[in-house]
Amino acid sequence: MRKSILLLAVALATPAWAGAKIQYSAYEGAPRVETGNGGTKITKNGIDYWTSGAPPRRYQVIGMVTDKRDEDWDGGHAIGSPSIAGKVKAAGGDAVIVQSQEEGGRGGGAGFGTGLSAFFAMGGSKTMTSMLVVKYLPDVQTP
Repeated sequence: MRKSILLLAVALATPAWAGAKIQYSAYEGAPRVETGNGGTKITKNGIDYWTSGAPPRRYQVIGMVTDKRDEDWDGGHAIGSPSIAGKVKAAGGDAVIVQSQEEGGRGGGAGFGTGLSAFFAMGGSKTMTSMLVVKYLPDVQTP
């Protein structure tokens, strides 16, 4: 019984923002085909995460992914996330190009109650990351 009460208290005290919120938005418009100059990338979970610059090859922008998370509660960073990789692959993408990553600071207990609920409301570093979703294209052959 005591364990059930504790689990219920944890569930009720968990803030609404706990749990990464990942949104994919498809690009609509004239095809946006570009060639980057290179940069830095991390390859994880089957996709490339371009953390600076852009792929030094032809690619087409097919959408945008935004990720809002509390890094302590949601299991780490957006870059390298298996959840983001899944969304990118489902959309037909091969990589993401990080556009922005903004930290919102740490949560505070003020206004969230006292005791256990204040402890859980404090959370960790809140981050919003915006990334272009791209599909790699074959090189153009010139005759």
